[in-house]
Amino acid sequence: MITGTAAGVPYVALPPRTGRRLVLVWHLLGEPGTPADMARALPLTDVDAWRVHLPLPAVPVDGDPVRDWYAPLVTAGVAAVAPVVAALRADLGCDDGPVDLVGGSAGGHIALLTAVSGTVPVRRVAALNPAVTVQSVIAACLDEGLLDAYDWTPASTTAADPLDVTARADRLTAPLLLLRGEHEYAAFRPVQDRLHAAVPASELVEVPGLPHMLVSSLDVVGAEVTAWLTG
Repeated sequence: MITGTAAGVPYVALPPRTGRRLVLVWHLLGEPGTPADMARALPLTDVDAWRVHLPLPAVPVDGDPVRDWYAPLVTAGVAAVAPVVAALRADLGCDDGPVDLVGGSAGGHIALLTAVSGTVPVRRVAALNPAVTVQSVIAACLDEGLLDAYDWTPASTTAADPLDVTARADRLTAPLLLLRGEHEYAAFRPVQDRLHAAVPASELVEVPGLPHMLVSSLDVVGAEVTAWLTG
């Protein structure tokens, strides 16, 4: 692994054999929960490209879970992509072609929103048990006991609505792999299905035995993502 900083963002990079393409990877809020952990869990060794693992942005965990935590986390993650890509091209010698995006859960949300935002050209996207809307994230937190209750307000709805990937699915033109565990959060499944239905160039693959966290079936997950990125 190579560690460095690009546009102020620390990263863990796995070098290619000969290729110069760039793959950005974001970890989960749970497990794997750091760039280094994600690189160990999903090294994508057979993808001949720079695999650069980025952190989820650090934001305060107090205050309103939507306005002060989750929405700023995702928004900051997307905003960092263009300057990070420019810096990585200069630092690592990556080519200037479209990038591939990989992310799990909240990291998948950042990958998906980056793809629809158009801030950088995107070749392919692999979203692993991705968050697709903020509303489904809050519902999953309630289901899992991570929140006791949540009262939506006009301000929290205003913060959440621009992060609804299904509402912007017509802008997702890059081929999309949705990789979903058999035991994915119930709150995530309907919006993932809606996204799959809305993006013609998408594939939905169910992984037997996989929970929301990427803690099992990693050989299957790695093989599916590798096949997608080398296709």
